[in-house]
Amino acid sequence: MELRNLKAFYLVAKRGGLFRAAREMGVTPAALSLRLKHLELEIDVKLFERRPNRLVLTEDGRFFLSQVQRILEDIDNSLALLRAKKGIIAGNVSVAIGGDIANALTARIAAFVKFHPQVGLRTLSASSPSALEMVSDDKVEIGIGRFKDLPRTVQKLHLFRSGLVAIYPKRHSFASSKRLSLREIASYGLVVFPSNSATRHLIDQAFSKNGLVMKTSIEAGSCLAIKRYVKLGLGVGLIHRRCFYTEKEPTLRCNDLTRIFGQQEVFLIYKKNRQLMPAHKRFIEFLSQDPETLGLTKTAFNRDGPQD
Repeated sequence: MELRNLKAFYLVAKRGGLFRAAREMGVTPAALSLRLKHLELEIDVKLFERRPNRLVLTEDGRFFLSQVQRILEDIDNSLALLRAKKGIIAGNVSVAIGGDIANALTARIAAFVKFHPQVGLRTLSASSPSALEMVSDDKVEIGIGRFKDLPRTVQKLHLFRSGLVAIYPKRHSFASSKRLSLREIASYGLVVFPSNSATRHLIDQAFSKNGLVMKTSIEAGSCLAIKRYVKLGLGVGLIHRRCFYTEKEPTLRCNDLTRIFGQQEVFLIYKKNRQLMPAHKRFIEFLSQDPETLGLTKTAFNRDGPQD
């Protein structure tokens, strides 16, 4: 049984079709389809139902996928451990992370990639609930987000706390205020996160607790998008403090709202029963430890702005 045929089957099953898997393997869809047929003939099992424009795993295919995934992971892990014995950190790391959190950790992630060029790092944009689901379903090894309740099967590691700030143009009436009240904020149309996000839930709770109605100008899925809408004059934005200082806009000002909304904790998570390889452990070190502990210059990380 050829290893490349097992990899072909795994990628087609995971990516949901021939074209994406073929592009990832650097072969044509026709060549990939041929590998699947050879594998099915060799094991005498039908792995996929061929339907118009897509392949659907059969019941036997779903069972076989779990076994193949374990085999491929064991091979990758064995190679990574052999290289680690020689002092080489290599392998693959997949991470599900929210866009605004990724923005706050960009410098650290970039430093990791530069220090470990033999590690294949794949980051997927996902909300915190989606990141947890992807970790639980073994679609990624690591998730980063704001998690309220976590199952016992998941290990968590605190990364940082994140407060909220109000942002507005430098000529806005708020620019002369050192301390904004929630009532003042409520008098303007707001650019905020979607109603299904953890941050929006925190904001909604504060307005409700104080008997105030929030005027929503527009909802946006990331701090970066909220910044852009505020620059276009659509209202006052509510974003995470770190995101304002990570990419500070000279045309915008901010006012800290931690006393009103409190702070949210950002965690890194992974499954407790997962064997972490040297590449995973090193990635976690880069994100969780002090830069000086890792022997890195402070300037590699000080773009995050003031610590929350």
